[in-house]
Amino acid sequence: MSIWILSVGLIVFGFLLILMEIFLVPGFNIFGVIGFILIVAGIILAYKNLPIEYAHIILVGSLIFSVIFVRILVKTNAWKRIVLETKQVREEGFESQDASERTLLGKEGVSLSVLRPSGSAMIEGKKYDVITEGGFLEKNTRLKIVQVDGNRIVVKET
Repeated sequence: MSIWILSVGLIVFGFLLILMEIFLVPGFNIFGVIGFILIVAGIILAYKNLPIEYAHIILVGSLIFSVIFVRILVKTNAWKRIVLETKQVREEGFESQDASERTLLGKEGVSLSVLRPSGSAMIEGKKYDVITEGGFLEKNTRLKIVQVDGNRIVVKET
């Protein structure tokens, strides 16, 4: 009976450490990791030392408690401490790409290296990392920019 108590105690203490990670010291991670290890250790201890029926009960009970635990966290303000819910949108000033790169569409240049399929190109006197539409291009090949997506500049031979 003492193994039963020890196994359940490790699992409960593991969940308490995870709660401590969420509410008291978010971002520190050590308590959450140790809590997870204790939960796994409690389940392994149950499977090694208890009859299989009792070990299954402990495993299923832990899984049910985990599901309930997560559902409660999602419905409370605690979830906002774990998950970043803000969005970085252009209207609020967030840019994933340099504004000057958006104006490159349709411009022409010359490859500075062999493009296999990526490499460097000189476009309007400035060096850019580019990628072809799929094929290889030799050095000093005339190029045209056909797509600009984020920091990805796609070129084709002219």
